[in-house]
Amino acid sequence: MTPVSQCLRKVDHASTIAAPTAVEHLCAALNELESAYHRPSERIIALEAILHEFMRSGHMSNTPFGRFLRISIERRQNKWSLRYA
Repeated sequence: MTPVSQCLRKVDHASTIAAPTAVEHLCAALNELESAYHRPSERIIALEAILHEFMRSGHMSNTPFGRFLRISIERRQNKWSLRYA
């Protein structure tokens, strides 16, 4: 299973549990995903894949968890893009 697939499964799981625990699970999943890739550009692409697949799979982007996921990924992508530049 690819790092993106593993992370997506964990994100799906986090979206179904209580809010405080969901944040911890989401952050752990994204940290694990980022550590699977060495180059910032690969990390940015992997994070984008998670966001795209989560939204495509029928999860509502306007839910609190969906908004939190989008904001978390955008912040991480910005961090890596600044290091990549």
